[in-house]
Amino acid sequence: MKVTKITLTFAKTSLFLLATIPLLLEARTTAQPSGAVPLPVFTDVTASAGLNLLGYPFGDPIWGDFDNDGDLDLFVDNHYNKAPYFYRNNGDGTFTDIFLSTTVRFSGDRHGSAWIDLAHTGLLDLHITIGANKGGALGMKEDEFLLNNGDGTFSEDGEAAGITNTYGRGRSIAWADYDNDGYPDLLLGNLQTQMVFYKNNGDGTFTDVSAGAGLTGYQYVEVAWADYNNDGYPDVFCTDALFPFQPSLDKLLKNNGDGTFTDVTAQAGIQALTFGRSIAWGDYNNDGYLDLFISRGSTTGLKQTLYKNNGDGTFTDVSDAAKLGVISNNRAAAWGDFDNDGYLDLYVVTSGNDTDGKGPSYLYHNNRNGTFTDVAATVGAQAVALSRGRGAAWADYDSNGFLDLFVTNGEDGTAYSQGPQILYHNGGNVNNWLEVKLVGTTSNRQGLGARVTITIGRAIQYREMNGSMGHFLSQGSTPLHFGTGKATIINTVVVKWPSGVVQTLTKVAADQQLTVVEGQ
Repeated sequence: MKVTKITLTFAKTSLFLLATIPLLLEARTTAQPSGAVPLPVFTDVTASAGLNLLGYPFGDPIWGDFDNDGDLDLFVDNHYNKAPYFYRNNGDGTFTDIFLSTTVRFSGDRHGSAWIDLAHTGLLDLHITIGANKGGALGMKEDEFLLNNGDGTFSEDGEAAGITNTYGRGRSIAWADYDNDGYPDLLLGNLQTQMVFYKNNGDGTFTDVSAGAGLTGYQYVEVAWADYNNDGYPDVFCTDALFPFQPSLDKLLKNNGDGTFTDVTAQAGIQALTFGRSIAWGDYNNDGYLDLFISRGSTTGLKQTLYKNNGDGTFTDVSDAAKLGVISNNRAAAWGDFDNDGYLDLYVVTSGNDTDGKGPSYLYHNNRNGTFTDVAATVGAQAVALSRGRGAAWADYDSNGFLDLFVTNGEDGTAYSQGPQILYHNGGNVNNWLEVKLVGTTSNRQGLGARVTITIGRAIQYREMNGSMGHFLSQGSTPLHFGTGKATIINTVVVKWPSGVVQTLTKVAADQQLTVVEGQ
């Protein structure tokens, strides 16, 4: 059933809404989500939804409502000079590939992709990193930056904006407003060459400030933003696992709030590990601090890593205690509360441990006691593929309040062959939910860096708007999703904007998508 989406606006100071507004009902329950509710079951609807069954992907697929019709659309990059898939959501559970009408370039050595509202227009632009054809065109290729024209077409604007990334072999895209000036800035991970950091000048142009920010000399493929210490400034985590080059050690770079970054890896308790592939930030234990999961792409015996955020600037490796210390060869990882019980679960894509890349992916259900159980086979989301697993992304594409999952496969060994791509529809259960869409005014339009906390009785849930709950080269744009269990009323929803504005909503009804507009 289609859910009505409600938009509310608030003053810059925290407000309590009037009880006469139907949305804000008297609280009927304040209990922490609990109870033995059956897990939802996933159904493969790829064909019936009108999606292609095969692809040549590299990074994560990205969800985002590029045409502002209220339904999440899907961009799937295709590597090795194959045309991408550009799926428009028809609003009835089906999609149409509109790539040929978008004027997006047909081919390219594409890797990462991102939705970003660069011009503060409310329209999502599309950014794609371009490689160097296995190093043969190093320093010659430029990333694609495509401005949304609002009519289903895009215009290239990267060179005019100064976003060229001519360092070469582009991989990861990470957007964030690092200085909280209202304009999203850009960090790019590259293969073989250093990552590059562009400051948004606020006039449609960018300046390379890598040196001034203290980010030169770092060679990383995967980079992702997150405010790990809750000081209001997004920090950077870097990892690297691409072969045949020597991968760099995991690194945490603290945002000092003055335009510079400091390497705090050791003092934060982050280990000097290698072969990290996907970076997934999420508060799995509901204590108000973002924890960190790193999938590792190697058959050399390294485990996946889960770091618990201690809330004092340090982390503790709890991989084994959480039962996530699996030795495997993985790529994408993404947090999402698929059963709406109020606790984040984790999907991890396997990239295969044999010559054919076969192997089931993992869906770790959060047991709400600090441990996880793999239920992928039980709920029908294993995604066993004949080729190597690549990307994954959660999104409620049919607006029924339950997170669906799109998984891609490709690259079989050294050959860039096609692999299955699967759309799993979430059948749901009786648990309730809330989705929060943010619209910045003083802050950047997407609300990147905004922090949202909801309370149900004494229990809290915390999310940060950082593009996604998992980052394998790419960055999507979806509402923040909260499962509320049996609770039909959320006591408070608190939004802390990058600008410093704090908005408080009280007695918010569950089972809706709520749009919060900053300071209007």
